[in-house]
Amino acid sequence: MDGLDEIFYQRLERIREELDTYISLRFSGENANAVSLLEADNVIEAKMEDGEDQLVNRMEHWEAIKVDDKHEEDSHPDTVREKKQKEKGSFSCQSPRMLQSPRESTTTAGAPAKRRLKRPDFLSKREKHAQIDKVLDRKEESFSTRLLRLIDERGLKDSAVYKSANIDRRLFSRIRSNEDYMPSKKTAISFCLALQLEMDETKKLLGTAGYTLSASSRFDLIIMYLIENNEYNIHFANMVLDDYGEGTLSR
Repeated sequence: MDGLDEIFYQRLERIREELDTYISLRFSGENANAVSLLEADNVIEAKMEDGEDQLVNRMEHWEAIKVDDKHEEDSHPDTVREKKQKEKGSFSCQSPRMLQSPRESTTTAGAPAKRRLKRPDFLSKREKHAQIDKVLDRKEESFSTRLLRLIDERGLKDSAVYKSANIDRRLFSRIRSNEDYMPSKKTAISFCLALQLEMDETKKLLGTAGYTLSASSRFDLIIMYLIENNEYNIHFANMVLDDYGEGTLSR
């Protein structure tokens, strides 16, 4: 074992206990919040079920009352007499309006029904495109643009950055030449370590590629711990990740 490997292993032993505590604390906080939310959902669900039961009972009660009232009304002598009279004069009492054909039916005041005009499709599409264009105008800089800007702001050479990130030169050339290039999450994190970004800067650079760091992921927690403790060496980061069974950032 050479001197560099010995230093790495000493640092690995030093932070192993700290990292275990860090991960356990973050996970315990997440689990506590999850348990509280689950209990709240159970209470709400129980109240909803009670309310539904009460509503069903009331509806059944009112339906029973309506059936009883209807039965009493139909059996009343006056009601039976009125029904017979209506049945005898049902044909003679129909109004002329009821006897006219469907084609002769009109709307209010005898005016014919007006046909509603349909909006042309091309106008609707043009308005939708205009709204989308406004959204696209607010597009922020891409991962490639932000990465190159950070390199220039720090006065670093491209070769020094992709070597520190343990990234192949051809891959870096594709990122530089293609503004819309979307790297993998591990590649993006490797550049964050190579540039020695703080946590806020790391999240912003990852966000341009569509990634984030979550406290629900052991891999992400280890990366967050390394950045918060200024451990930016890519080889040491790979050792820590491999020690916890989370693979490595690069080959």
